[in-house]
Amino acid sequence: MNTVLSDKAVKELQKKGTPYTRKVLRHTQKFQTTPDKLFPLLCPTTEFDWMDGWHCELIYSQSHYHEYNAIFKTDYFIPNETWVISHFEANRIIEFVRVSEHLSVKVDARLCDNLNGTTTGTWIVNATALTPQGNQALENMNPDDEPIGILLDALDYYINNDKIKPLPEGIFNKK
Repeated sequence: MNTVLSDKAVKELQKKGTPYTRKVLRHTQKFQTTPDKLFPLLCPTTEFDWMDGWHCELIYSQSHYHEYNAIFKTDYFIPNETWVISHFEANRIIEFVRVSEHLSVKVDARLCDNLNGTTTGTWIVNATALTPQGNQALENMNPDDEPIGILLDALDYYINNDKIKPLPEGIFNKK
């Protein structure tokens, strides 16, 4: 196989360097429930039940719930985000790719059944700039201030209390 052209292109790209940045965040949380009860809540439709002020526009899903290749839009985190469910294994794994004007964010959620009525969830968030403004947003990002922990605490609260936990003011674009 002749790879002269692609090898040349890669060498040129390596010389220039990557113009955009990436930040990776990781959050792990233990829930007092089983994966089969937790996983359905990781869905744009069921998030209405537990996430304070949640709103989304479902673009495509045969079931109207989460499924592989479902697409929805939000203004909740970043204005004009489009989400695609890129990987889906019921009760185990869900991955979302979120794209907005300046950022692409891949969220990988993995659930581990602890076999004692609890579940450990691990969320890995890869945020990648698509523009110089995205670079600036990532530069200003403080991992300790990211809302994933706040959202997972709200999810845990819902699981334990069957009601929505109010989120701090201004944390999201709630309508």
